[in-house]
Amino acid sequence: MHTLTKQPTSFLDAITGPAELKQLSVEDLQKLAGEIRHEIVSSLSRTGGHLASNLGIVEITLALHRVFNTPQDQILWDVGHQAYVHKMLTGRRNRFDTLRQFKGLSGFVTPVESEHDAFVAGHSSTSVSLAVGMAIARDHLQQDHKVIAVIGDGGLTGGMALEAINHLGHIQKNVLIVLNDNEMSISENTGGLALYMKRIKETFFYRDIKEKLDSIEGSLDKVQLTAGIWDMILEVKKQAKERFDTPGIVFEKLGINYSGPVDGHDVDAVVQAFEAVKDKSAPQIVHLITCKGKGYQPAEDDSIKYHGVPAFSLEPQLSEKVEASATKTKPKTYSDIFTQALIDLAKEEPNLVAITPATAEGSGLVKFGKAYPDRFFDVAICEQHAVTMAAGMAKSGLKPVVSIYSTFLQRAMDQVIHDVAILNLPVVFGVDRGGLVEDGETHQGVFDIAYLRSVPNFTVLAPKDAQELRDMVYTAVKECKGPVAIRFPRDKAVGATTDGAEQTADFNLIDPASWEVLQPAQLDGNAKSKPPVILAYGAMVDVTRQALELVKSEQRPVLVNARSAKPLDTNLLSGFIRDGYDTFITVEEGCLAGGFGAAVLEWMSTSGQEIADGLPRVLPIAIPDQFVEHGARAILLDLNGLSKEKIAQRIEKVLAKHS
Repeated sequence: MHTLTKQPTSFLDAITGPAELKQLSVEDLQKLAGEIRHEIVSSLSRTGGHLASNLGIVEITLALHRVFNTPQDQILWDVGHQAYVHKMLTGRRNRFDTLRQFKGLSGFVTPVESEHDAFVAGHSSTSVSLAVGMAIARDHLQQDHKVIAVIGDGGLTGGMALEAINHLGHIQKNVLIVLNDNEMSISENTGGLALYMKRIKETFFYRDIKEKLDSIEGSLDKVQLTAGIWDMILEVKKQAKERFDTPGIVFEKLGINYSGPVDGHDVDAVVQAFEAVKDKSAPQIVHLITCKGKGYQPAEDDSIKYHGVPAFSLEPQLSEKVEASATKTKPKTYSDIFTQALIDLAKEEPNLVAITPATAEGSGLVKFGKAYPDRFFDVAICEQHAVTMAAGMAKSGLKPVVSIYSTFLQRAMDQVIHDVAILNLPVVFGVDRGGLVEDGETHQGVFDIAYLRSVPNFTVLAPKDAQELRDMVYTAVKECKGPVAIRFPRDKAVGATTDGAEQTADFNLIDPASWEVLQPAQLDGNAKSKPPVILAYGAMVDVTRQALELVKSEQRPVLVNARSAKPLDTNLLSGFIRDGYDTFITVEEGCLAGGFGAAVLEWMSTSGQEIADGLPRVLPIAIPDQFVEHGARAILLDLNGLSKEKIAQRIEKVLAKHS
């Protein structure tokens, strides 16, 4: 087990790029692997990050850079959060302490950061498709280099990866697929393919059994045995052979040459496996068996818990301060509130079922699965299947709730439209991580308001606090006849307590089309016009409330909890316009283009004009039309004008024009 005490890193210190690896002996590579593991544990204790997956891929990464030559050879990392070792070996070790920090190293791979990163990688199951495309381009342009797709067994369950393998087997392009098999994605892998991979790994045991049986049979040749004993020995050998699959037969049938399984922590064996296939022109798959969390005992014992870790969470016994704080009960997150609402509601709704695409841990649905194992479905990394399966359930009389991250729901938009919305099916979507997150461009949940608002039949909600989230879940399951999306951020829930008292509060039905005036206007008789109406959506309600406490103007704007981006509360909006309010400020933690502010603008430009002579002004505060980098959520909110300080500044500028 590693400790956080600084250990010598003489081999790692000497690595400035992949070329140095080619000069090391196998024994030195193994020593280097140990130094890298210690460096990862030590560094992530300060920065946080994806721990277990990177500990498990050390030897594979060393072997890749030993055998192949980046950036000429192109390594495509599926997901990308397993590429920390790759970063260290490609000239970024001196910046590794900035990992996932604002303006520091990305937690994923991106060509913007290094020429050794062949493509951006944040979502899973993409690497094989990219490899096929790059191999076709290579051959068309008459170039000579290798294209390697590194994918985990979790990523392999994604339909896109299987589609790519199917196509690759047909066109027979020179692509190497490196399968890092650790039986895990974020949670444990599920499904028939996962079972098949387990059967392949059992060939390790079959080889041992066969060798032992052959040895026994050889030694018994000199012994006089009855025909019955010999028949029994032959039957045991037959049963052992039939019990275990021929390794990789499915891949072979699809046209992909299979090698393995190989111990992914034996660097010599992995190097030999890569050397054996590097010059072959037909598509190859090398199957490597690894242990997620290898070398750090807590992560080996619980790779789910240590999949991603916050800063200073490793080995808390080394710090009394950390150990003391770790015993405190943490305030509940919106994910916690959402899951508990489902558990409470399931007691009175026997047809309620919960679905997640391999994010049970992050979304908190593990707790629901323990309470109702027969009504919980983790479908692996299969977002499209999750949505369409939910549509089938809803059409057949169940009440499905799909818990899914905003960034992953993007992958199933056709299913949302074609399979759920057209038939107006009552599927509830718990859109977790709605808004800004620390992981950067590939994971920002900023588009869901815009893309869901554009789909007919959808209701798109966002709660201002913990109780409203419970009420939205209750209302969506009990009352709504069509699809409902409830989006919430990756954050502590406003109004949540450490004792979880709000989680046992009564449910209340709410009207999704009715907004809530939280703070009426305070008028200044000398002002030119009435103060603006602030329409805050979801997590921005509480931030805007805090912003108003910073505003020094005598006039106080109206603050509205605009809890539905679709439908809008047009009765309330019309009433404001009739009462002479001519300026509206919308605040949302989503993209400016097509978002909540755009919805209000659209309505004002049509229906609003029939009510008032002049068109009211709508001033949206939202995320500009650009991708948002990685960094702490508080920093990103401020950069995009969504911190309480920046919102207060915008409000004061508007108020100054009304004075």
